[in-house]
Amino acid sequence: MTRESLEHRLQRLPGGWGVGRLGDLPAVQFIGYGITRPGAHTEDGVPMIRAADIQEGRLRGDEPRRIDHRVHETNLRSRLEIGDLLVVLVGRVGETAVVGAEFHHWNASRTVAVVRANEPDEAAWLNLWLGSPAVRAWCERQATGSTLHRTLSLTALRKLPVPIPPAGLRAPLLRAVRLLEEKTATNTRIARCAMDLGEAHFAREPRDGTSWPERPLASLVHLTAGTAPRPRPDDEGAHAERGTAFVAPADILQSESPHLYATERRLPPGKEGRVCAPGSLLVASREDGVRTVMNQVPAAIGRNVLALETESVSDAYWLLYELCSRSAELAATAQGSAGRELNRRAFAATTVRWPPQEVREQFVRLAGSLHERARTARRENEKLRDLRERILDGFLSGTFPGKTADPLEDLTSGGAR
Repeated sequence: MTRESLEHRLQRLPGGWGVGRLGDLPAVQFIGYGITRPGAHTEDGVPMIRAADIQEGRLRGDEPRRIDHRVHETNLRSRLEIGDLLVVLVGRVGETAVVGAEFHHWNASRTVAVVRANEPDEAAWLNLWLGSPAVRAWCERQATGSTLHRTLSLTALRKLPVPIPPAGLRAPLLRAVRLLEEKTATNTRIARCAMDLGEAHFAREPRDGTSWPERPLASLVHLTAGTAPRPRPDDEGAHAERGTAFVAPADILQSESPHLYATERRLPPGKEGRVCAPGSLLVASREDGVRTVMNQVPAAIGRNVLALETESVSDAYWLLYELCSRSAELAATAQGSAGRELNRRAFAATTVRWPPQEVREQFVRLAGSLHERARTARRENEKLRDLRERILDGFLSGTFPGKTADPLEDLTSGGAR
């Protein structure tokens, strides 16, 4: 969306609406950023939300950075409360998520802004507005800095225009959005449980040391090191649908799913070089372990990413689980102070116990069905996200909740198909 389209949207608001700046709204109690100097990771410390922990409108708390309790106590202004809205300030600027009960009294890093409203409906309305594509694009335009360190200032965030509907008009909208969020959360749990079941089944597979030979990875896969150039902000097609997905280590390391469906950047046609087909295994590393995902779209891989292409689907699924189960061990194949540079030769020499074909095929029949269930849940969430955007568009144009008195009926009729 262009800047003009956002302004045009606000100019076309129904009668009786207003527009205010985020920082000037009476409902907003606090806008600030998190801890500037968190110090070293402390195993028994207070968890801290970073920009990388905010993905697709949700908070991830599986591998939190933890800060010393003394650091936390001296930074209580950024201590999180239930209902706080978090906004990414560095990198994927403008991405947002709401603090739930499981993150109560965590803290936040400097890469995240904390927006606190004075009551739940105000927070829900701000979350809906800030989570819209138009606002995300607005934040991108306000950001400064290089591709790797795009930064949105608090000054700019406070100037974000926010539509203000007449009193009492939001109730059916927020009710409908809550239903969508509940269904989205259910789908997310289904996908996570499906992956957990796959891991549990793989862990139960018997390893027969006498009959399963040890094979180096180099003999099982075609292994390629990434060389694609990182897209520049001014590259035509860097954000376009027609470009080829560019995979950086962060895309792999920050992926909550073992499937990689999309990336932040794209390479325009003619600049992608060699492209990995869907079903390839993509690997990246950091000091605490190696992360492996299976890409679902054609992808060009950048530096410090390895691509493993197998001869069959059963080989790919078996190796996906094998590499994931040995994440910490495989960190030894990386180099550099932060363990970010995978050594292609060392990784290729890694040996695995290789089961007979019938064992791999039997495993993929179960694992494949679980992965398909997870993909179905994700597809449903994508449709729910689109529906949420249409509902917001309808509300801003004065056509929601429609002809019926019950927004649930509108959602389950034509608009939800």
